[in-house]
Amino acid sequence: MKLRPPPMFACAFLALAAAYAAGFYATVWTDPEAAESRFDALRKGGYPGMAEGYGRRVIALRREEGVTDETLAPFKTKVAATAFDARRYRQSAALYEEALGSDWAAGLSEVERAILDDKLARARIIDRDIARAVSIYTEFLELSGDAASRTEEDGDHSMESFYAKLIASSGILFTEALKPTGNPEYFSGGRETKLAAARDMTKVGAFFALRNEGLYASAGLLSSALAIRKEILGADHPDTVQIALVLGPVYERMGRLEDAEHLYLDAFHAQEKAKGANSPELSLYIKLLAGVYEEQGRATEAQALNEHMRSLFRDAFGSQRYAANRVRDRRLDIDRPVSQQFPLKASYAPGDLVRAVDYIIPLSKNADLEEMTIRLAADPEEDPREANLPVRLAQLISLCRDESGERISLRSGYRAYTTQRDLYARIGAKGTVTPPGMSEHQTGLAADIDVDGRLMRQSDKTYQCFEENAFRFGFILSYPPGNNYLPGADSYEPWHWRYVGIRTAQLYREAGPIDKPQEFLAALPCYQQQAMTSAFTPAGETDICLEEPKIVAASTSAPAPETIKAPDENAAARKLNNARGGGRP
Repeated sequence: MKLRPPPMFACAFLALAAAYAAGFYATVWTDPEAAESRFDALRKGGYPGMAEGYGRRVIALRREEGVTDETLAPFKTKVAATAFDARRYRQSAALYEEALGSDWAAGLSEVERAILDDKLARARIIDRDIARAVSIYTEFLELSGDAASRTEEDGDHSMESFYAKLIASSGILFTEALKPTGNPEYFSGGRETKLAAARDMTKVGAFFALRNEGLYASAGLLSSALAIRKEILGADHPDTVQIALVLGPVYERMGRLEDAEHLYLDAFHAQEKAKGANSPELSLYIKLLAGVYEEQGRATEAQALNEHMRSLFRDAFGSQRYAANRVRDRRLDIDRPVSQQFPLKASYAPGDLVRAVDYIIPLSKNADLEEMTIRLAADPEEDPREANLPVRLAQLISLCRDESGERISLRSGYRAYTTQRDLYARIGAKGTVTPPGMSEHQTGLAADIDVDGRLMRQSDKTYQCFEENAFRFGFILSYPPGNNYLPGADSYEPWHWRYVGIRTAQLYREAGPIDKPQEFLAALPCYQQQAMTSAFTPAGETDICLEEPKIVAASTSAPAPETIKAPDENAAARKLNNARGGGRP
């Protein structure tokens, strides 16, 4: 018998293989069970690109059989995850969106729903659909409540903290997707659609601004929001200016001083147009800009700005505004520093506590609680019925409520040492409660402020209003970014405002070191002595009031005015007032 030649065996094998392959693919392409089995095998085998195609085929075949999208929803999430692994982000987002829009999703637990929403948002970020991604994280922010204001969350297993952690974990994706100077080209649609995206990016960007590892994500989001608002609303609109107070410090921490300078200049010009060239509220932006100039080594320009601000204050408040109340305020602890460096005794308790509700201050809690009391801290030189802490807090809240349209209330006022001790033992690890003895609440002079039912955030319009106006009512921000006043990596608290009296608050704005309120209060007699002799330390030189020997008592050796080198006092002031169109010089 003759053997068949080898080519015949090869042809027969190929024919059989082709027939098998045709039959196999016909089966898996027409039989949903076989297609799903193939999908699972490829997915588990590490071939997501191939698996995703079979997953889509399963969905199509099931639909042909009459299976509803509600029933298919769980399988769609598996295919969406596979598409994500295959780097087909647009397909992944579409499938997640279909599944989450079904009635099936309504039956998910809160955690399950949040995880799927987060996966959808991540797919959108990578696909450069930033607007729809931040809309999800903005919802998470609202659900996270006070947890969004914490930077330390170890040991907190609440749902609020879970939402905050999901947002925080997306920071690397925003960093990779957005330049720190913004990507407005990623945003399309009509006016309201773009403004809604800018609003959401401002909120999420402010969240990342609280975290050192989130600075680039924050800069990308906030600068994109800024570009949108400039395009639609204009550089002078209050909503555009608002972003400068959040983005400017972020740029400074990143070392982008020129970008911060431009922001503060634009904000100054906008507020100058809105409030007038002689408004003391401009002092916030002048001081921020002077601080940037000092960091850049431009001491002459910084000093000129400082002199410009002091002339505004002299015109607005008078030349002798710091001469009175010095001894009284120190004796009654109204301007006493309180921190881990300056703790209070356990026995300390103020003697002039009053109910906040009696002064028409809106409250977040029951009016009869201890935390809803505050110091009277009345001014004897004026009518003590009108010149006191609760009246001024009520006035500040009323002003900012009218400006912002937000709901503002007192979250916490006085806390006794024992109250603070018990509170810290219960929730101190969450990062928003100070250890006992280190809390300004024990003085009865501190006020934690709620906005819309949760702690004030940088992205709130109320925050801008407080930053601009609180000093006029005797309040300062106690715990600015990067402080070391409390235990923890960063105890920034944008909601915590402390009453020090109008004269002291004015002096801090006019001559105090930027973002060093506790150091300022500790060295207050030195600053008051300088104010009375008009002998403030020139910009660019070492602040003699912060030198160690000067921190404990009033300075009697401040240099006389004629011994201070006089810079060109008007150079930076001219720069502010004469830049064409309110823009950069």
